[in-house]
Amino acid sequence: MMDLQFDFQSYVGRFRVWALTFRGSITLLSLVGLLFVPLSGNEYLTTVLVTAMIYTIFAASWDLLAGFAGQVSFGHAAFFGISGYFTAAFVKFAGAPWIFALIVGAGYAVLFSLIIGIPCLRLRGPYLALGTLAFSLILWNLFLSGTWLGGTEGISGLPSIGDIFGVFYIIAAFMVASLIIMRAIVDSRLGTILKAIRDDETCADASGINTTVYKLIAFMISGFFAGIAGALFVLHTTAVNPAVFQTLYSFYAIIMAAIGGLATIYGSVIGGFLFTVLSEFLRPLANASLLIFAIILIVIIRFAEHGIMNPFLERLQDLWDLIRRK
Repeated sequence: MMDLQFDFQSYVGRFRVWALTFRGSITLLSLVGLLFVPLSGNEYLTTVLVTAMIYTIFAASWDLLAGFAGQVSFGHAAFFGISGYFTAAFVKFAGAPWIFALIVGAGYAVLFSLIIGIPCLRLRGPYLALGTLAFSLILWNLFLSGTWLGGTEGISGLPSIGDIFGVFYIIAAFMVASLIIMRAIVDSRLGTILKAIRDDETCADASGINTTVYKLIAFMISGFFAGIAGALFVLHTTAVNPAVFQTLYSFYAIIMAAIGGLATIYGSVIGGFLFTVLSEFLRPLANASLLIFAIILIVIIRFAEHGIMNPFLERLQDLWDLIRRK
């Protein structure tokens, strides 16, 4: 637990310095602009942005595990889905308040991260990715073929946690808090250890670091935030079914993190929003949208190997400096 400690005053001081930088100012202005969207009264746009914010948390949770700890998972949908199911069950069958159900759902995601992580962390590289994928597929088939928790139909008819505009601000608060906490974790001593394991696990082992324990901690933290995203997703859509365990959701997280930039956490914001908006924009094109979307993603990843967040901000800052000189 000591590894999670960091100097709060020092962190606040760094935040103030960051807020006065170009990147910090752009980030804060974008956040303020985002918070004004519901005031337009546009329910469709607000709904799309709510989905984007949930996906942002999901993508950032994967980035923390793969980008900083070096543990690539193809089965992240397992944590997303488990949390969603238990959140829905507690709300629907136990009549629990949604915030309590969300915490319980995220707790179950952490539990399953242990169940999946303990055997899978004996594997490395592609074998680890395939091992996590296998667990996700097992859960999908169990919930699809079982009769518990609604069977193939899942659980539906959950009470709404508020109108779409109220939900927007709730999700926004969770997104901002999650990103700040994850960023603080990777900036802490724990984050330094995880990056050391990512860069050279053999060397980290030789220096006395219990790499298995720390990788398991990374799995648990990542599973917790993926669980937060899964719970929010279900509370927003007021339903859940076995489809949330599909591999597609796992790859959503990977694609969004890659678009924004790996090992950034905040890059998941750009990835999540761009992914969601593009998906919505291409929806009317039906089957052709998949091909178009795939081409767009290939182009982005091909010409922005490290994501688009840093190059975009660098070009924007160059433009701003040029305007100021004039």
